Amino acid sequence: MARTRTKNKTVRARTAGFTLVELLVVIAIIGILVGLLLPAVQAAREAARRTSCSNNHKQCALALQNYHSTFKRFPGIGARSESAFSVLAQILPYAEHTQLSDLIDFESPIYTGGYTGRSIHRNNLEAAGTEVSMFRCPSDPADARFSAFDCDGDAGQSYSGTNIMACTGSGRDRSWDLRSRTDGLFYYGSRSRFRDILDGTSQTIVFAESLMGNGISGGSRPVHEYESVAWVGHSTVTNPNVEAMSQGPVWGWYGYRGYAWISGKPYASTFNTYMPPNANYPDVSQLTFGWFAARSHHPGRVTTALADGSVRFVNDSVDLQVWRNAGSIADREVLQGEL
Repeated sequence: MARTRTKNKTVRARTAGFTLVELLVVIAIIGILVGLLLPAVQAAREAARRTSCSNNHKQCALALQNYHSTFKRFPGIGARSESAFSVLAQILPYAEHTQLSDLIDFESPIYTGGYTGRSIHRNNLEAAGTEVSMFRCPSDPADARFSAFDCDGDAGQSYSGTNIMACTGSGRDRSWDLRSRTDGLFYYGSRSRFRDILDGTSQTIVFAESLMGNGISGGSRPVHEYESVAWVGHSTVTNPNVEAMSQGPVWGWYGYRGYAWISGKPYASTFNTYMPPNANYPDVSQLTFGWFAARSHHPGRVTTALADGSVRFVNDSVDLQVWRNAGSIADREVLQGEL
């Protein structure tokens, strides 16, 4: 009798736990559930990031309208590169960033010195290095801090970057050169008004997002070309095949796209609509001016803000002619299609 009770206890002890096969089945089921849930979690996170990006564009668009209400015109970009304060810098007080705006000395240049010995001007050093969350897209993992030593200043100084870019026009003809009047709202010395937007405020882009550069410059073609700008020299070209230009002889690669929200340099804080959104070839620069695309890490789309204050997500597959027309303020062409 004693042996029987011992045997039964042994059987019960053996059946109380999981067998190896059962454990593997449980692990497999958990793995399947995680595999099913992970995309949903990632999609939810991206949706939240996209909403945040949209809100940032909305704030910038409304600040731009408030600026116009105050000055009866839109902000321009300075006449010279060293004093070309960006549109973003000028709308700060109208987006509840008065304290940061007060740090900017608009009477002083952004930087001083020659091309190989520039320093951020001491009066604008603190402001230039201050990160502004409103100018960032949370889907872009790039480091927003750029060493001024490699772009416009001394070692130890730094700029804070931006994803939000002001639209300078379609980039057609000579509209890529901000030293002359472009067909967009912003260029060097511009003083555009609402009444100049003949195509309609709901049809005209004022801001869109782009990706910040990798902070690396040199002669080697980068692994991810969208992280750099192809510098193709000093020739004057109108209506080029940008893709062919970027694949041809390139003088160098500049990894400082979006490097400074405070700067009105074209590759720092502007874009045009000549290239399609998220173009699969890099931006191209001539004399610091050129063709700079709207880009994002949002799957298949970019965020834009229009002159009426609305925000739209534009698909990468948008008709290129429609996209270019949306960058112009007065081409007098009705958009044939949806953004």
